[in-house]
Amino acid sequence: MNLTLRHALAALAWTVTGLAAQAADLPELNIDLKQTTVSGISSGAFMAVQMGVAKSASVRGVAATAGGPYFCALQDSWGGIGVSTSIGRCMQGDPSIRVSPITNSQLQDMAKAARKWAQKGKIDPVDNLASQAVWVFHGYNDGIVKLPVSQALLKWYGNFTPASQIFHKDELNAAHAQISAACAAPQAAAGADGGESCNVCSTTGGTFINACTDQPPATPASLYDAAGSALQMFYGPLTRTATEQLGAKAQEFSQTPYLKLHGGGAVRQPDDIAMGETGYVYVPQACKAGQPCRLHIAFHGCMQSATTIKRAFVDGAGVNEWADANRIVVLYPQATPTLLQPTNPMGCWDWWGYSDKVPLGKITPEAGTYATSEGVQVAAVWRMAQKLAAKGVPASPAPALTTSATQLLALDRSDDQAVLRWQPLSGASGYRIYRRSGAEAAQLLGEGPAAQLFWVDSGLQPQGSYRYTVRAIVGGKEGLDSNAVSVSTGPKPPTLAQCDPYFSLSQNKPVKKTPYSLPPYNILGTPTTDVCP
Repeated sequence: MNLTLRHALAALAWTVTGLAAQAADLPELNIDLKQTTVSGISSGAFMAVQMGVAKSASVRGVAATAGGPYFCALQDSWGGIGVSTSIGRCMQGDPSIRVSPITNSQLQDMAKAARKWAQKGKIDPVDNLASQAVWVFHGYNDGIVKLPVSQALLKWYGNFTPASQIFHKDELNAAHAQISAACAAPQAAAGADGGESCNVCSTTGGTFINACTDQPPATPASLYDAAGSALQMFYGPLTRTATEQLGAKAQEFSQTPYLKLHGGGAVRQPDDIAMGETGYVYVPQACKAGQPCRLHIAFHGCMQSATTIKRAFVDGAGVNEWADANRIVVLYPQATPTLLQPTNPMGCWDWWGYSDKVPLGKITPEAGTYATSEGVQVAAVWRMAQKLAAKGVPASPAPALTTSATQLLALDRSDDQAVLRWQPLSGASGYRIYRRSGAEAAQLLGEGPAAQLFWVDSGLQPQGSYRYTVRAIVGGKEGLDSNAVSVSTGPKPPTLAQCDPYFSLSQNKPVKKTPYSLPPYNILGTPTTDVCP
């Protein structure tokens, strides 16, 4: 996404006015950090993955919309000097930048980096990733972060996380955007200064928050609820509060006390590390009253910080509606546009190394500090999380059912996957998942441990029909079948040969594909309004 000089100056002027210079500090709440989950869109998706890997001992679920693999920029991230190469590898949608497909060898280098940093204590042990839930979304009208990048993210996680814990949805005609079932609601629109805060599903631009209808729709007018899908995969069945009935509003807080330079020195001003003066936090009433709560960290994308779109993401991303009645605190940290050093004109989170300092006169072969616990942005956000959890105590296990069978729920599906979630059963040492298709006998898909109360079934046929049951293992024996749930998979998404969208960063608009440096030499691409249906 591109931010013109005029827009950048206006955004910076907005920051300088100190819109919330007197913002309060974060509250200290009863939050168990071991129950933390993270999500993000675009640069925020890269940041969510970085946070989930660096703090894997605490982060139990990662949701990434239009993102790529951990340490995707590789050595090109050294001091942020290889930004064009990084974009060509980790976004792939701008015709003016040569695409460099992510190779299997590069994916292994990215995985090796995580293992090496874990051994050095720069990130939490990568063994923790084996118990994470991973939720990935990519819309087939996304011309900014292309499908192969999202697929590379799935392959990267495949080095550490079982396939039964990784869900990928890619059959909606969404553009590059946060997919929200709340952005068109009156309160969310009001948060965007009274204007409409979301686009139709296939549109790129504006606030980069879109409303999409699932295919086939569960009801005639059902909007796809990305936040609900991810958070229920992470936490189990939740109750959604209607936007206009929310019991709280996200409050401003000062980010400045949490921002430090490399080495721990205080920043002179927040944009020293491309983060804004003010962040936001949504605290449900029950959490304000001291009840045990959980934390979700939601990272905006480029051109989505409060500096650029004010409260549109905070109020319209669709997360608060799932947090309100379920004792989930939502932290909305804010990046900010910067024109000088660090150079971050679009207000992106750092996934290509712009916040890493390269000492003058010293050449070091290692890049990637930004992606570790030592990264200035990762560290700043985690300080915020620790402040929020200052009065936290370990959470009690979820209440277990005392009946002879567990209760099963189908949370989501794509064209070839289904996500199942069930209630824990008292005394269960594990759970076995069964699938039936048509008249065939039930097929055992696998067995999960007692702590894993969800399962992602893969390899399904598009527009197929399936029925699932789960049986608890108690005393070494299978219990009774759970209730049966039916899943109808979605249509197969178009291939890249059928739908191949592109986006010019310099023009800030979708374009037709133009071969790099070949006739007619229009390497910027020709603007287009065409979208894939």
